[in-house]
Amino acid sequence: MILEVYDLEALSNLFTYTGYCPKEDKYYQYCICGWRNDIDALMEHLFRDKLIQVGFNNLAFDYPLLHHIINHYDEYKNMNGSLVAQAIYQKAQEIIDMEFSEIAEKNRYIKQIDLYKIWHYNNKARTQNLKGLEIAMRMDNVEEMPLNHTHWCVQGDEELVLSYNKNDVIATYKFLLVTMGKTDYPLYKGKDKLQLRRDIRSTFKVDVTNLGDVPMGYELLLQLYSREINENPWTVKKRHTYRKKIDLKDCIPFWCNIRSKEFNKFLDMIKTTSIKGEKGEFSYSVIFHGYRFDFGLGGSHGSCKPGVYESNDEWVILDYDVGSLYPSIAKSLRLYPEHLGPIFMQLYEQFIEARLAEKHKPKNERNNALIEGYKLVLNGAYGKSNEETSFLYDPLYTFKTTIAGQLFICMWAERWVGACPDIKFLQTNTDGQTIMVPRKDVDKIRAVNEQLTKETTLTIEEAVYSKMFIRDVNNYGAVYEDSTRENEHIKLKGDYEIFKEYHKDPSMRVVPLAVKEYFVYGTPLEETIKNDTDIFDFCMQLKTNSSSVAHISGVRDGQLYDDELNRMTRYYMSTKGGGLYKKFNDGRIVGVNVGNLVTIFNKYVEKPIEEYNIDYNFYITEAQKLKMGIDNGQLELF
Repeated sequence: MILEVYDLEALSNLFTYTGYCPKEDKYYQYCICGWRNDIDALMEHLFRDKLIQVGFNNLAFDYPLLHHIINHYDEYKNMNGSLVAQAIYQKAQEIIDMEFSEIAEKNRYIKQIDLYKIWHYNNKARTQNLKGLEIAMRMDNVEEMPLNHTHWCVQGDEELVLSYNKNDVIATYKFLLVTMGKTDYPLYKGKDKLQLRRDIRSTFKVDVTNLGDVPMGYELLLQLYSREINENPWTVKKRHTYRKKIDLKDCIPFWCNIRSKEFNKFLDMIKTTSIKGEKGEFSYSVIFHGYRFDFGLGGSHGSCKPGVYESNDEWVILDYDVGSLYPSIAKSLRLYPEHLGPIFMQLYEQFIEARLAEKHKPKNERNNALIEGYKLVLNGAYGKSNEETSFLYDPLYTFKTTIAGQLFICMWAERWVGACPDIKFLQTNTDGQTIMVPRKDVDKIRAVNEQLTKETTLTIEEAVYSKMFIRDVNNYGAVYEDSTRENEHIKLKGDYEIFKEYHKDPSMRVVPLAVKEYFVYGTPLEETIKNDTDIFDFCMQLKTNSSSVAHISGVRDGQLYDDELNRMTRYYMSTKGGGLYKKFNDGRIVGVNVGNLVTIFNKYVEKPIEEYNIDYNFYITEAQKLKMGIDNGQLELF
């Protein structure tokens, strides 16, 4: 078998194919147009061996178009290249307009691996395109298609398109290496998504090759449940439990034991409330021990006032999470979607036990596919239980889970206060809480945790922080007690993240980096920013859609200029350059980074850092804003 990374382009009278074979370290490029027709060579290439093609969104576009060409080869091989290219272009437009364009796996001539789907970028909350990935991966060249797809090509245009085609393949191959864990990027290093999918397919006999993690867990659960009851998955998928209303009193867990008057008011509210399960339908806040707990249908949250909090000889910051909260609640309360019956819970418990048994084995004897596969299955059950199209749909199951979690948070908080009146609450999340307590009372806190585990079977995991810098519940940093300058162990969330998931905006990494250095080590913001010699740390991205076009305007060689930019542009703030703005289809003009000059940096140019003319003051000001969200130079002490 030969693995090949590939990409196609279809213009009005020009078709190109570029493939890269890592094993051979060789590129293959083919073109179909009026002055060049490589269709025979392309067909020979595609069927020279058992090919596995890797692409980005190739299941929705590239392969359906290639499938069409293969099916019509006998017709196309005798036609003029220009007419073939025009027919291919017409088919490409049809594919783009189709709601579902994928070719069923059993009908494909060539095995496909789609990185776009493996990373679940087809989910609106995680959407990302290849240009965005080029910026996130810090590629030298961020390139957009040089010609509009409607352009009528002339000889020589194919070289422009093939060059762009190759850059896309280079980007896709780089992303393939990331997918295989062959990267230094901390979030993805050593995590091989392809091997995991191969192992899961081998272990569970379920093909999950082109599924994201969440869809993979859902598909596994569907297939394993269907096998257990000996029914066709297509039949099982049609089952749901619809409810006109949900009385929240039916969601109160049997182990609920609220003692305080503050949380009992919340419990009384639950007992008298009925919902339809719509977003925003249920919310309640409780002030307890001078701290505000906020509850909604999705979970719990709370945060102390912004500031810096440190452990010392007398006080310690403790972070507690309930291990696998939703699966653990489901097991504790023996929950299951009504239409799936008690056998669902029996199967679910088997998954939990099998995963734990595997985790307890020596590392060299563990089946990681079992561990990860069951983790995805267990987490997926709750996540899909409130989606009407899911076979898991039963909103009562959903809210029995979330209400139980909220009431556990209440019990937990009041028991802690009873055992340690000096406790300070720092943060509350759906599955855990962070507190600050006198060191002399740590054993009392742990005793409360052990007792709650006995009552509910929910296990509680502990971490110790030496410092936290907090803006709110979603934006903060936490330094673990074992963290050192040489071997950092620091959690950063929200605006304070330095290494972000690739679907998030990676703009100006130098800013959260400087803020982290300031809060953790006391390094002045200006020092970190001015000593950073990586130009990519200063880069930002500008993204537009069909409703607007980005422009840069200024003076160049004594002449005014106004250049139209790509839909995805990489740039940095500079002391020389032009101004950015967006021109909207309705005539509006909106400035971007108004009052500042920028340099477009879609193509990397290597030179000494001082020659980039970076506007350090801009980045220092942005870092100060981020810092001021936490403190005004004052350390928060108890």
